[in-house]
Amino acid sequence: MKDLLFAMYMGGPDSIEAIRPFLKNLFSDRTIIDFRIGTWAQNILAGVIAKSRSKKVAPLYEKMGGSSPQLRHMKTVLEKTAAVYYAKTGRELEVRTGMCYYHPYIEDELDRLDGSEFGNIYVMTMYPQDSYTTSGLCFKRFEEKLKTVSVKGHMKRIPFWHLNESYNSCLIARIYKAAESLGKPLTECHILYSAHSLPEYTLAKGDLYTVHLEEQISYIKDMLRHYNHSLAYQSRTGPVKWLGPETSAKLEQLADAGTDNIIVVPISFISDHIETLIELDEEYISHIKTKGINITRTESLNASDDFAESIYNIILS
Repeated sequence: MKDLLFAMYMGGPDSIEAIRPFLKNLFSDRTIIDFRIGTWAQNILAGVIAKSRSKKVAPLYEKMGGSSPQLRHMKTVLEKTAAVYYAKTGRELEVRTGMCYYHPYIEDELDRLDGSEFGNIYVMTMYPQDSYTTSGLCFKRFEEKLKTVSVKGHMKRIPFWHLNESYNSCLIARIYKAAESLGKPLTECHILYSAHSLPEYTLAKGDLYTVHLEEQISYIKDMLRHYNHSLAYQSRTGPVKWLGPETSAKLEQLADAGTDNIIVVPISFISDHIETLIELDEEYISHIKTKGINITRTESLNASDDFAESIYNIILS
């Protein structure tokens, strides 16, 4: 009997035409962003934002090949994980991906699994850190749908994995590689960890996201023995207050202070997409380079072999 890995994530548009419905789904969800205007009004506002923003970002998605690379990387790395799993356990691992805001949706994938039976079932998200707005939402949707389908097997839920040694070793290897590309020893570099921002009100609700970020950064700091670092947040949108400082503002501050040899680590992102390829690379980092600052970004994990090994380690640890 084979095993199952059910991996969940936000999802992204798989075509230019998909941008608007993806954004509409995203901004309508009051779990991830609550505009404090009520469900009906937020749905209306979400439609307005999606229509306007889709026109602005369409050219950016064209630059990335006409779609988000997120799902492609995710499917590839999970296929590699299945190969690692078979090589190390001798058991077949079926992999399924379920998304929150665009196809393939979590609920649809569970419908397709209805009536299936497995030995072991591993359920995880591709968010390393926990937050009720991201991983929590994925599991909420999973658990609700699970009540209506029959999927049998010994189920293990993995809500977060930010302190997994194998995963952090992947990041550390890329930090060292980034320092090498700058032509400097790591001791002479400043590491700026850039995380996706969340609305400030999430802190008042006791969300674990910022706690997990600080824990992970401290973990990496101890493994690197590197103490010259800072944390900032990117990807704000919508009329609410967000966690700060903003990544763009922090980079400006570092540059104005004469801080050189900056390594940007997108700590909450496991694959390339618009936030890394466009927001970080083309907007923020390119601008800072014009100031004469030696700066680079660590490579994303994407569908790398070492990340596939890490996912195997995460589900079995």
